[in-house]
Amino acid sequence: MHLESTYKALRSCAILLSGVEVMSGEEHQYCPICLAEVTPSQRYPRYLCGNCDRRATDENGRSLVFSNESFSGGFIAKYADTGEAREGHVCFIDGVECWADEARFGGIVIRPVGGSVPRRA
Repeated sequence: MHLESTYKALRSCAILLSGVEVMSGEEHQYCPICLAEVTPSQRYPRYLCGNCDRRATDENGRSLVFSNESFSGGFIAKYADTGEAREGHVCFIDGVECWADEARFGGIVIRPVGGSVPRRA
């Protein structure tokens, strides 16, 4: 039983670092914050799931929302409560520093900054 729990701990660590797990030839990808399974993306292997995206805040805990400037792209950050524009791309989800940005073909992608993310039990 000890071997099985060690394997699970190592597997969780590998998923947190890379965001991707390959089993039986199938690729699985997980949100680095909550470990929910997300659609695999080679371009964004550590992107956050939609539930975590919605919890984005500034450094003071004020809720943020992100969008494209127009149909052709661009990046806008706003405070959720007032719609007031916010400069910058840094946000926090569950205390983890993240970077929100325009995704390659539209939409917004949020990823943790650096490699450390708190472990989930």
